[in-house]
Amino acid sequence: MQAAECIRSKVAAYVYRHVLEPFIPLEKQDLLRIQSHVDMLRHTLQQKENHFLLEMLENTLRSLILEVWNIILPRFLYLMHTNCRYHHTVKWYADQLYVSPDALSAKLKKLYGKTANQLISESLIEEAKVCLLNPANSVQDVAEKLCFSDQASFSKFFKRYCGMSPGQFKKQA
Repeated sequence: MQAAECIRSKVAAYVYRHVLEPFIPLEKQDLLRIQSHVDMLRHTLQQKENHFLLEMLENTLRSLILEVWNIILPRFLYLMHTNCRYHHTVKWYADQLYVSPDALSAKLKKLYGKTANQLISESLIEEAKVCLLNPANSVQDVAEKLCFSDQASFSKFFKRYCGMSPGQFKKQA
């Protein structure tokens, strides 16, 4: 009980501060959902004579964390679809969402059965295929549009995921 007293004010103040001023802007409904969890957490922390205080805190924090991931994952998907041609690394997306690359990949793997890197690569391959289908684009043009350092690295990436070179794909289409 003494440990709970010690962390009570620190946790409540820290969490509440970030609800009011989040790292990333929140929609009103997201803010209200997070706020309800924080209010429940604050209410639980204020209970002095609760025999299950630690268990209630653990469950409330788990619920809060899951709610935060419910906000983060759709934002990742949006960022990925709008930025995959410019940003190819999980770290960039994790930085934008203020989470670690490992945590982001683990949650995506659990939800979609694929890591963040796999999802980014799949999205990038789809972008590459669309660009390659345009007869006006050469393989070099596509490599540049997709921000690869050179045509060789783009071709290696494309072949690893598609089983054929970009030039072969272009000819088949």
